[in-house]
Order: sequence, then C-alpha cells, then structure tokens
Amino acid sequence: VHLDLVLEDEMVVDAVPSIGYIHRGLEKLVDKRDFKQYVYIAERVCGICSFGHGMGYCQCIEKIMGVEAPPRANYLRTIWMEMSRIHSHLLWLGLLADAMGFESLFMQSWRLREKILDMFDETTGGRIIHSVNQVGGVQRDMDSTMLNDILHAIDDIEKQMKPIVKTFLH
Repeated sequence: VHLDLVLEDEMVVDAVPSIGYIHRGLEKLVDKRDFKQYVYIAERVCGICSFGHGMGYCQCIEKIMGVEAPPRANYLRTIWMEMSRIHSHLLWLGLLADAMGFESLFMQSWRLREKILDMFDETTGGRIIHSVNQVGGVQRDMDSTMLNDILHAIDDIEKQMKPIVKTFLH
C-alpha cells in the first residue's frame, strides 16, 4: 500500500491509498533457475527473516516432492529459526524504542541482537544471509561446542533481557 498524503500547512487532511504490486523480478528468476538454486533467491526476499524464507521454500518443495528432511536437519532448522525469531523481535523492539525517543533502550535491544547475529555467523557463516537451507536438509552442521555456546549465550541473553522487558512494560 502506498499512501499519497494531502497536506494543508503541516496538517495531513487526507490519505489516498494506492494499492498495487511492486514487481521485484523474483517470479521471473524462478523461470531461469533450477528449484534448488531458488533457495538462495528466497533468502533474499527480506533481510530480517531471511532464514525463514529459505526454510519455508525448502519445506514446501520437500512436501511437494515427498522428501523428508533428516531429524538432525529439522533440529538445526528449529534452532536457526528460533534465533531468527529472537533477532527479529530484538530488531523491532529496538526500532520501537528509537521511535519513542528512548535511545539507550534502542542500543540495549540491538546490543543483544548483535549476540544473535554473532551466533548466526559462527554457525552458518553469515550474519544476515545464511545459505544453509537446501531441499532435503541443511548444508552445515553444528558441533557440540557450538550447541553449548548457543545454550550459554541464550541463557545470558535471557538474563540481560529481563531489565529491558521491565522497561518496555513499565
């Protein structure tokens, strides 16, 4: 939705919606790529939830083809998807704090978000675009050290999140 605002002095007196479609060429790229190559394009739909787009695309293709990902791949996908969810929430909470003029709360939210992005970098090789999903599973594994590091980091983030949540709620 695009809104054309009508102003009188500094007052918005009308908002005219223009509902349409923005073509980014993604559909055309599907025509030119093998279904396995499109995973990388799906990840680039959004920089905030790139992992979810790649995972969702792979799961749809797997369902269509009757392919079952190994339990380990589903386990890793779940961990990465939850990290993606936490990263997204911290990003938007920080932006909300910034919009309210609460710069320190913004910085605290994004400081914790950075820890999630660091974990992504360590486990996938990328902070925003991860390129670990593939039809039929995942391209990388996590060793026990990485999994323990994630557990400790999440425990630490949870402790540091409590005062931030308290500030948002009060």
